[in-house]
Amino acid sequence: MDKSRARSRENDLARLAGTGDLRAFSELVEIFKDRLHQFILCIIGPDRETEDLTQEAFIRIYKALPSFRGDCAFSTWAYAVTRNVCRGALRKRGREGDILEDAGEERLARVPDRAPLPGELLGKRETAAIVRAEIEELSPIHRAVLFLNCWEKLSYEEMAQALDIPLGTVRSRLHNALAALSARLRKALPEENRS
Repeated sequence: MDKSRARSRENDLARLAGTGDLRAFSELVEIFKDRLHQFILCIIGPDRETEDLTQEAFIRIYKALPSFRGDCAFSTWAYAVTRNVCRGALRKRGREGDILEDAGEERLARVPDRAPLPGELLGKRETAAIVRAEIEELSPIHRAVLFLNCWEKLSYEEMAQALDIPLGTVRSRLHNALAALSARLRKALPEENRS
């Protein structure tokens, strides 16, 4: 299914779920459970609480579904709700400030595993592991914009909505994330694997 048809289907499911259709909501949960969990990991970092936060995000999404108007993709809207759940969790922990600021404590988080299949060359596996490790060392905002852009394929406009930041800020944060990752990889990868 192509991206526009998938988004249309997700929006249709969201509208149905907003009217109380539990099967439609269950289908949305199946589609988004791993995606939202990965997004939470990008922001919060590895933590026992991420499963609870994923559940809390779905509870908030369910309660807010009647207000979903379909002005944007459901995925964008769901990421915005999830971002707010993460903000609340960080506030409870006493971490003031915006989780989406560039400056801040570097935390490790797990990003989607895109390692080569076991039958592929060891060098590719090692390179993929190095790339994942270097992504994990980036700031939460850099991990979040890379996740939304590279794995979720959100447009700049959708990323701005999901992260509640201006479009220009999305562009600069993505540029800075790619530059930071590139610099880290230049130091971490053997010269023959840099491409």
